[in-house]
Amino acid sequence: MLESTLHSLIVARTLLEQADPLCSTEDRYLASTGLIVLQDVLEAVLYALLLERGIDDEKNLERKSFDELLGELKAAGVTVPRSGTLKALNKQRVLVKHYAQLAEPAMVRTYYAAAQEAISSMTLAVLGQTLRDLFIANLLHDAESKIFLKAAEQAIKERRYLDALIETRKAIFVEFEEEYSIYGWRDYDDKKQEGILSSAARGGWRAPIWTRNSEWIEKNVKVPTDYVQIDQQNWRLQAMELGIHTVELHNLQRLTPSVFRMGRNQGWSITYDVSFGTSNGTDSNARYCLDRAVSIILKKQQHGSARREPSQNIPFDPPPIYLGHTLHKRPAIDSPSIHVVQEGFNYFTRRVVGGFDPAERFFEVFAESEKQSDKTLLGGPAEFASGYLLIRQE
Repeated sequence: MLESTLHSLIVARTLLEQADPLCSTEDRYLASTGLIVLQDVLEAVLYALLLERGIDDEKNLERKSFDELLGELKAAGVTVPRSGTLKALNKQRVLVKHYAQLAEPAMVRTYYAAAQEAISSMTLAVLGQTLRDLFIANLLHDAESKIFLKAAEQAIKERRYLDALIETRKAIFVEFEEEYSIYGWRDYDDKKQEGILSSAARGGWRAPIWTRNSEWIEKNVKVPTDYVQIDQQNWRLQAMELGIHTVELHNLQRLTPSVFRMGRNQGWSITYDVSFGTSNGTDSNARYCLDRAVSIILKKQQHGSARREPSQNIPFDPPPIYLGHTLHKRPAIDSPSIHVVQEGFNYFTRRVVGGFDPAERFFEVFAESEKQSDKTLLGGPAEFASGYLLIRQE
């Protein structure tokens, strides 16, 4: 689905939600208002489906009337049920909007039912799903955060606004805040040294360095959500890199409950003031937070999509490593020898490196004793070596 199609249909769906109660009322003024909104919904849907079919590349859709848009969709092979009723709806809308003639509520309900039927049929034919099936979160690539945002949309639809805010914050946590979680450091003693790999596995590397130890955590983490420790400078730099206004991130943190989980398959801890639900659990706040969350996560995903990595999917035969050759400390033949290629070691070539003498090239080689291959690399005895092997001309 084209992004422009999705944007237009989400606008149409939002308008339809507004039209629903208006078109169901017995009040002539409200029903007439609902009719005007309903016609806008239909026009947005027609325009979106024509965009999806590529009709805008051939014709100027902006200048076409409502009836002409219906005709273009039919010409594209899409069946439009109740098209006669839809045309009558449009004429009635003109009378209401431009000639101040109120519509009868019973007739508006008939138009609403016809519009619902037509929209469902047309969107199903062109997109394979109905308008009700669309979520604003569909703008995002598949990810765990998308699941939470869809749940937030469903909660808004069911008027469970506090639940919607919680689901939205979960998406923010997994996309941004989890990198600031110091939970993995709760048993770390900075007076003891540990391997690089062990430290890396703890996570939370964006959190302030002074928070990443058991002593600080013991004193300062009072509730589970305190494990998230934002480094504000890092937070701002990350937002700037992604093209996100930091005020939007701060708004989302203020307007949603704090959340935390210990691991992907663990349950969630949630913290908020007792008055939060009454003060902030509203339709407008839930929709604002959902919209902003989708917007900033979309920017993050688009930033990630721009990244390109060198291809590594073509089979590679490693270069031969000959017995008796020397691994040097630096890519220079006058650099000290740190290892001699010998039996009993496994050798892995990592890079081709230009030497300090431009006429020389080296393989960057890692050597590991066969006795050490099943042990932790950085935690065992020094039965490994890393150095530079001169590439010799055959």
